[in-house]
Amino acid sequence: LTAAIIFDLPFGRDRWIGRGMNPVLDAFVGGWALNNVLTLQSGQPLTVYNSAGLLVDGNQRPNVLCPQISTGLSYRDAAKSGGSVINQDCFGDPGDNIAGNSPRYFSNLRGDGIHNLDTSLSKEFKIRENKLLQVRAEMFNAFNHQRFAFPDLGSGDGAFGTVTSTMNNFRRMQFGARFQF
Repeated sequence: LTAAIIFDLPFGRDRWIGRGMNPVLDAFVGGWALNNVLTLQSGQPLTVYNSAGLLVDGNQRPNVLCPQISTGLSYRDAAKSGGSVINQDCFGDPGDNIAGNSPRYFSNLRGDGIHNLDTSLSKEFKIRENKLLQVRAEMFNAFNHQRFAFPDLGSGDGAFGTVTSTMNNFRRMQFGARFQF
Protein backbone atom coordinates (compact mmCIF):
# COMPACT_ATOMS: atom_id res chain seq x y z
CA LEU A 1 0.00 0.00 0.00
CA THR A 2 1.43 3.37 -1.02
CA ALA A 3 -0.51 6.57 -0.42
CA ALA A 4 0.37 10.16 -1.28
CA ILE A 5 -1.07 12.85 0.96
CA ILE A 6 -0.76 16.49 -0.09
CA PHE A 7 -1.87 19.11 2.39
CA ASP A 8 -1.67 22.86 1.86
CA LEU A 9 -1.52 24.53 5.25
CA PRO A 10 -4.44 26.99 5.46
CA PHE A 11 -2.47 30.00 6.75
CA GLY A 12 -2.03 33.23 4.84
CA ARG A 13 -3.62 35.95 2.83
CA ASP A 14 -6.89 34.91 1.15
CA ARG A 15 -6.85 31.57 2.98
CA TRP A 16 -8.94 29.99 5.71
CA ILE A 17 -6.80 31.34 8.58
CA GLY A 18 -5.40 34.86 8.17
CA ARG A 19 -7.63 36.04 5.34
CA GLY A 20 -6.72 39.71 5.79
CA MET A 21 -3.10 39.11 6.77
CA ASN A 22 -0.47 41.79 6.23
CA PRO A 23 1.47 41.05 2.97
CA VAL A 24 4.83 41.16 4.77
CA LEU A 25 3.66 38.67 7.41
CA ASP A 26 2.05 36.55 4.68
CA ALA A 27 5.43 36.27 2.93
CA PHE A 28 6.79 34.36 5.95
CA VAL A 29 3.77 32.59 7.42
CA GLY A 30 1.40 31.96 4.52
CA GLY A 31 1.38 29.54 1.60
CA TRP A 32 3.30 26.58 3.03
CA ALA A 33 2.59 23.13 1.56
CA LEU A 34 3.19 19.80 3.32
CA ASN A 35 3.47 16.66 1.14
CA ASN A 36 3.70 13.09 2.41
CA VAL A 37 4.14 9.68 0.79
CA LEU A 38 3.37 6.74 3.09
CA THR A 39 4.52 3.26 2.01
CA LEU A 40 3.43 0.10 3.85
CA GLN A 41 4.42 -3.20 2.24
CA SER A 42 4.78 -6.73 3.52
CA GLY A 43 8.09 -8.44 2.85
CA GLN A 44 8.87 -10.72 -0.06
CA PRO A 45 8.39 -14.46 0.41
CA LEU A 46 11.60 -16.33 1.21
CA THR A 47 13.06 -19.40 -0.41
CA VAL A 48 15.19 -21.84 1.56
CA TYR A 49 17.92 -23.86 -0.17
CA ASN A 50 20.17 -26.67 0.97
CA SER A 51 23.62 -25.16 1.70
CA ALA A 52 25.41 -28.45 0.94
CA GLY A 53 23.40 -29.14 -2.22
CA LEU A 54 23.99 -32.55 -3.77
CA LEU A 55 21.74 -32.17 -6.82
CA VAL A 56 23.66 -32.27 -10.10
CA ASP A 57 21.32 -30.20 -12.29
CA GLY A 58 20.11 -27.42 -9.99
CA ASN A 59 19.72 -26.00 -6.53
CA GLN A 60 18.68 -28.58 -4.02
CA ARG A 61 15.97 -27.66 -1.56
CA PRO A 62 15.72 -29.26 1.86
CA ASN A 63 12.89 -31.43 3.15
CA VAL A 64 10.34 -29.72 5.39
CA LEU A 65 9.98 -31.79 8.57
CA CYS A 66 7.52 -29.74 10.68
CA PRO A 67 4.95 -26.95 10.17
CA GLN A 68 6.48 -24.45 12.64
CA ILE A 69 9.18 -23.02 10.32
CA SER A 70 9.39 -19.63 12.05
CA THR A 71 10.96 -19.20 15.49
CA GLY A 72 8.68 -16.26 16.29
CA LEU A 73 11.57 -13.78 16.61
CA SER A 74 11.17 -10.48 14.78
CA TYR A 75 13.93 -9.29 12.47
CA ARG A 76 14.86 -6.57 14.99
CA ASP A 77 15.09 -9.04 17.90
CA ALA A 78 17.07 -11.55 15.84
CA ALA A 79 19.55 -8.88 14.74
CA LYS A 80 20.05 -7.72 18.36
CA SER A 81 20.41 -11.16 19.93
CA GLY A 82 22.08 -13.03 17.06
CA GLY A 83 19.18 -15.49 17.09
CA SER A 84 17.46 -17.08 14.12
CA VAL A 85 14.11 -16.14 12.56
CA ILE A 86 13.85 -19.59 10.91
CA ASN A 87 13.62 -22.88 12.81
CA GLN A 88 16.53 -25.08 11.58
CA ASP A 89 14.95 -28.16 13.19
CA CYS A 90 12.13 -28.05 10.62
CA PHE A 91 14.50 -28.61 7.69
CA GLY A 92 16.47 -31.72 6.79
CA ASP A 93 18.88 -32.88 4.11
CA PRO A 94 16.96 -34.92 1.47
CA GLY A 95 20.00 -36.94 0.42
CA ASP A 96 22.15 -37.32 -2.67
CA ASN A 97 20.43 -36.25 -5.96
CA ILE A 98 16.97 -35.92 -4.36
CA ALA A 99 15.24 -32.58 -4.95
CA GLY A 100 13.64 -32.12 -1.51
CA ASN A 101 10.01 -31.27 -0.74
CA SER A 102 10.48 -27.63 0.31
CA PRO A 103 8.39 -25.22 -1.78
CA ARG A 104 10.12 -22.65 -3.94
CA TYR A 105 8.73 -19.82 -1.77
CA PHE A 106 7.18 -19.89 1.69
CA SER A 107 4.16 -17.57 1.75
CA ASN A 108 4.17 -17.47 5.55
CA LEU A 109 7.93 -16.82 5.79
CA ARG A 110 8.69 -13.33 4.56
CA GLY A 111 11.47 -10.79 4.53
CA ASP A 112 11.23 -7.54 6.43
CA GLY A 113 8.56 -5.24 5.02
CA ILE A 114 8.63 -1.53 4.26
CA HIS A 115 7.18 1.00 6.73
CA ASN A 116 8.25 4.37 5.39
CA LEU A 117 7.16 8.01 5.38
CA ASP A 118 8.69 10.52 2.97
CA THR A 119 7.72 14.12 3.60
CA SER A 120 8.44 17.58 2.23
CA LEU A 121 7.66 21.14 3.27
CA SER A 122 7.70 23.86 0.62
CA LYS A 123 6.86 27.54 0.22
CA GLU A 124 6.58 29.72 -2.85
CA PHE A 125 7.47 33.38 -2.67
CA LYS A 126 6.05 35.58 -5.43
CA ILE A 127 8.70 38.22 -6.10
CA ARG A 128 7.07 39.98 -9.05
CA GLU A 129 4.37 39.11 -11.57
CA ASN A 130 6.32 36.43 -13.42
CA LYS A 131 9.12 35.74 -10.94
CA LEU A 132 8.74 33.04 -8.30
CA LEU A 133 11.10 31.58 -5.69
CA GLN A 134 10.33 28.15 -4.25
CA VAL A 135 12.15 26.79 -1.19
CA ARG A 136 11.72 23.24 0.03
CA ALA A 137 12.95 20.78 2.62
CA GLU A 138 12.54 17.07 1.96
CA MET A 139 13.00 14.12 4.27
CA PHE A 140 13.12 10.51 3.09
CA ASN A 141 12.39 7.81 5.71
CA ALA A 142 11.31 10.52 8.14
CA PHE A 143 10.99 8.22 11.18
CA ASN A 144 14.28 6.43 10.40
CA HIS A 145 12.78 2.91 10.38
CA GLN A 146 15.37 0.22 9.82
CA ARG A 147 14.72 -2.31 7.09
CA PHE A 148 16.58 -5.55 7.59
CA ALA A 149 18.11 -7.63 4.80
CA PHE A 150 17.07 -11.25 4.23
CA PRO A 151 18.33 -13.75 6.77
CA ASP A 152 20.80 -16.46 5.78
CA LEU A 153 18.65 -18.92 3.81
CA GLY A 154 21.11 -21.80 3.43
CA SER A 155 19.70 -24.71 5.45
CA GLY A 156 22.40 -26.70 7.18
CA ASP A 157 25.02 -24.00 7.62
CA GLY A 158 25.82 -22.48 11.02
CA ALA A 159 24.30 -19.07 10.26
CA PHE A 160 20.91 -20.32 8.96
CA GLY A 161 18.13 -17.85 9.73
CA THR A 162 20.34 -15.15 11.25
CA VAL A 163 19.90 -11.50 10.28
CA THR A 164 23.24 -9.74 9.94
CA SER A 165 22.62 -6.49 8.05
CA THR A 166 20.24 -3.69 7.13
CA MET A 167 19.49 -2.31 3.69
CA ASN A 168 21.03 1.21 3.95
CA ASN A 169 17.69 2.93 4.31
CA PHE A 170 18.64 5.56 6.85
CA ARG A 171 16.97 8.97 7.01
CA ARG A 172 18.06 11.41 4.30
CA MET A 173 17.34 15.13 4.18
CA GLN A 174 17.80 17.64 1.41
CA PHE A 175 17.09 21.31 0.96
CA GLY A 176 16.55 23.18 -2.26
CA ALA A 177 15.56 26.44 -3.86
CA ARG A 178 14.25 27.13 -7.34
CA PHE A 179 13.95 30.51 -9.02
CA GLN A 180 11.41 30.69 -11.83
CA PHE A 181 11.46 33.60 -14.28
